[in-house]
Amino acid sequence: MTAIGFINVKAVLFDLDDTLYCEMDFVWGGFRAAASYLMRRFGLDERIVLDRMFAIMGRDGRGKVLDVVLHEYGLYTQELVKALLYLYRSHRPEIRLYDDVLPFVDYLKASNIRTGLITDGMASVQKSKVTALGLEAILDVVICTDELGRECWKPSLIPFRVALELLPNSVKPSEAAYIGDNPEKDFIAPNELGMMSIQIARSIDLPLGTDVKTRAHYRFNSLQECKELWSP
Repeated sequence: MTAIGFINVKAVLFDLDDTLYCEMDFVWGGFRAAASYLMRRFGLDERIVLDRMFAIMGRDGRGKVLDVVLHEYGLYTQELVKALLYLYRSHRPEIRLYDDVLPFVDYLKASNIRTGLITDGMASVQKSKVTALGLEAILDVVICTDELGRECWKPSLIPFRVALELLPNSVKPSEAAYIGDNPEKDFIAPNELGMMSIQIARSIDLPLGTDVKTRAHYRFNSLQECKELWSP
């Protein structure tokens, strides 16, 4: 990316899913909770059901996996799909931060740069991830956009303004950066607000944005590489 004239960044805000941890680990845990219930309730083979769920997701996407698998086993009812969805969303996630997260946050803190999180999704689900990862203990502010209202999910400007307001001493958009992965929604608001935007492409096939509104100012493969933006 072409460098732009950001100086004196006082705060770095992060996306959560696939930026700070691997979201597929959460998905696996949710599918396992659902498959385990089907094993206990109907005597199905948990491993086979779990493999089938991932096969359906690979073919059709994540949205209707539970519906489809229940139809395939002849078990579909609205109540049962809701029960499995509840188990998926409420399971205790066994997830961990990517290896570069804590060293990078420590680096920012040592540089007197404040830190925060802005994440979309059902608030109860995202908060369970935040708790499992211990993020409230290491970040200055955590914003689950769903708690501000569904209309405040990214790419809304509101959660970014709220996060900057709640940081110690508050921070102007021109003094802040946002680090995410998804060009469809992560960088639109930061770019409009005049923040620095940084894409972490942990997958080599992660697309760039299609235009200046959706494309991050910088693209790196890891948080470790981001340090060059603050190095003398």
